[in-house]
Amino acid sequence: MYNLQSKKNSKLTTQNLQLISGFSLIELILAMAIISILSVALWGNFFSSIIKGRDSRRKQDLESISKALELYYYDFKAYPTGLPSWGQSFSHPTKGSIIYMQKLPTDPIYPKYSYCYTSTDGTYYKLYANLENTSDPKLLPALVSCNGVNYNYGISSSNTTP
Repeated sequence: MYNLQSKKNSKLTTQNLQLISGFSLIELILAMAIISILSVALWGNFFSSIIKGRDSRRKQDLESISKALELYYYDFKAYPTGLPSWGQSFSHPTKGSIIYMQKLPTDPIYPKYSYCYTSTDGTYYKLYANLENTSDPKLLPALVSCNGVNYNYGISSSNTTP
């Protein structure tokens, strides 16, 4: 009789172990829901970082172009009324050996977005770009039209405002 009782106890113990070692459907669904929520939060931050990175590059590009324009101004006492095509070299109009910028930058997602340069009489210049982050503190207070396209960010020579 003792043996029968111990066999029953061992059966119960084995069944209990099988019940304890598995996961219920509710536990699995809950774990998947938590993983999904974390993934969505991280995915949003990932895209936000990409957008901010592209905007940072746009700002740096316009600053680089601005420095090249100032070098040009020191040579001619005027800003150019037009720039070469984006992606082309920006050099002295008569002395090709003087290069102000090896290659004028293009927007990170060109041709969807592009930069715009304007200078009507050579006394000033304005450079524009479109930032994707609409909560950037450096956005212009209102959209500005340049060559028929509206822009939300700009820099200019010191004697004017974008």
